Amino acid sequence: MAYFHDVSILRPCITGWHIRVKVLRMITVCINPRNALRLVLVDDKGFKIDCWINSEYAKHYAEFLKEDRWFSFTAFRVLENSDRVRLTNHHFRMSVFGTTVVLPADPPSTEPRDSFTPFSSIIDGTVDESVLIDLIGVLSDVGELVNVRTNPSDLTGFRLSFRIRGPCGNAIDGLVSGRSAMEFRKHYDLCTDISMDQRMLGLLTRG
Repeated sequence: MAYFHDVSILRPCITGWHIRVKVLRMITVCINPRNALRLVLVDDKGFKIDCWINSEYAKHYAEFLKEDRWFSFTAFRVLENSDRVRLTNHHFRMSVFGTTVVLPADPPSTEPRDSFTPFSSIIDGTVDESVLIDLIGVLSDVGELVNVRTNPSDLTGFRLSFRIRGPCGNAIDGLVSGRSAMEFRKHYDLCTDISMDQRMLGLLTRG
């Protein structure tokens, strides 16, 4: 039986790490002339870490890796995470390079539980603003996708406003910019289309 290190103990001063993680997010980073890739990985204990894959290897891993699938990583670098806003609360990040070995892995017997930030911590201002968070709520008042730039082909100019409501009815206004606004609108439309199809199917079934 293979032994895997916990993501929580990864440190730059030690080599020979061997981890089994699930790919939670795959994020394309636009860097000319080729894109890089960033991953959010989670182990079976629920600990997350940011992983950077530079443009030299990004295309290969973008095709090989899949979100919600488990993989083992060996012979990678662990570096200080100096980002002003980090993807995870881990103080270090991983970096994949030429000799890194990534293989499909069997999932653990118990999947890690989702960890959502309490809605109240945003309302009362106690949330850690140096880390991106996962939040669950009800989307409402999703605006239209607009471009605030004079050049309509400038993707950085896209904006999309929305409101998200928590379990107690309190609400937070949000704004998405650039390519993220386009992705947000696409996924929102997809979800609402699926929801509409399910409601129509229910009406037809009852009818």
